[in-house]
Amino acid sequence: MVPVPRWWLRRSRAERFDISVRWPLYGLCCAEIPVAVLIAFSEPGFRVAGAIVFLLVAIAHTAANLVLLRASIARYLGGPRVSSRVLGTAIALAVAGLPAAALAFPSFTWVSGDSNIRVAVIVLMGAALTFALTPMLRMTTLLIVLLGGGVLNGLLALHLGPAIAYVYPTMFIVFTSRVSVWTLSLGWEIDRSRAVTAQLAIAEERLRFGRDLHDTLGRNLSLVAVQSELAAALATRGDPKAADQMLDVRRIAHDSLREMRAVVSGYRATDLASELTGAQSVLRSAGVNCRVIGDGSALLPATQAALGWVVREATTNVIRHSNATTCKIELDHTPTATVLRMENDGVSSKASSGGTGITGLRERLGELGGTLTVENPAGRFVLVARLPVVA
Repeated sequence: MVPVPRWWLRRSRAERFDISVRWPLYGLCCAEIPVAVLIAFSEPGFRVAGAIVFLLVAIAHTAANLVLLRASIARYLGGPRVSSRVLGTAIALAVAGLPAAALAFPSFTWVSGDSNIRVAVIVLMGAALTFALTPMLRMTTLLIVLLGGGVLNGLLALHLGPAIAYVYPTMFIVFTSRVSVWTLSLGWEIDRSRAVTAQLAIAEERLRFGRDLHDTLGRNLSLVAVQSELAAALATRGDPKAADQMLDVRRIAHDSLREMRAVVSGYRATDLASELTGAQSVLRSAGVNCRVIGDGSALLPATQAALGWVVREATTNVIRHSNATTCKIELDHTPTATVLRMENDGVSSKASSGGTGITGLRERLGELGGTLTVENPAGRFVLVARLPVVA
């Protein structure tokens, strides 16, 4: 099995998708150089000095097109406008390819004679430039450019046969490039949607917790304020009822503290079945294929609570510290122990190092006589929690 490079594992799924789509386009843009070499050495009687100049112009044009293509993709994805200097350099080098070809190939003529070499050079420079401009052009403009280029090639060649042979592959490559860039934009849009969904879920949970605290403590704190003011007024007049009022304040304070603990306890309580269902839902929404095997409904409440915390923390680690695509959660019962095993791929160096969350889980399981182990075999992350069966 070929090991996955660390630089690839450290990148998010959106960044991996971006590289997978973007770099083949860069490679296709560099195809101008071998095509120029093929044209130069396939033409009989070429001039060596002129051919060198032609190839140097093609190399410079390829470099300018790479910069232009990168800027065009960034513009399509919502970035800044393409610099006029970059665009002007690419156009100037494309035009410079024609006199360079005239110096290199004796059969290259501007009006009459053999049109094949002329059409080949014009289409090469024009197609390479159009390919780099494709992401930033509107679809209507792109169609006009392609059709206009085909007509121009036909007029320059004085017959449509060779021109059409060159233009059709160019149109196919250009439209393939446009579809690839559109797919790239969809990938980043999906990634942003997932981030927004996660932020909304966090905000909704905060609002729920704040609403519960307000409903629980709001009325009692208002009573404490009113009772305190009344007790202060009675104490100022020397009324012995002030002591009774302060006793009421103390009672309300104790009730408030008990209710707040109940709210926090309910917020922090974990139910294994709910945690497993929630983990599966959250991971699937994050693009991770999650499979749950086993059922813990018959376990003791203390065991369910402890394993629920393990599932919650491990799910958070999968989302935050890995680029996983699959995750498997297995719950197994033996006569002596209950074992929870979570395994995912796409592990990064951060996930394998362990942190405060893993340390906290070990301490929590240790209070019940359990253990927690973490392994990192062959680029995978395996977390195993083991709790003894209590009679």
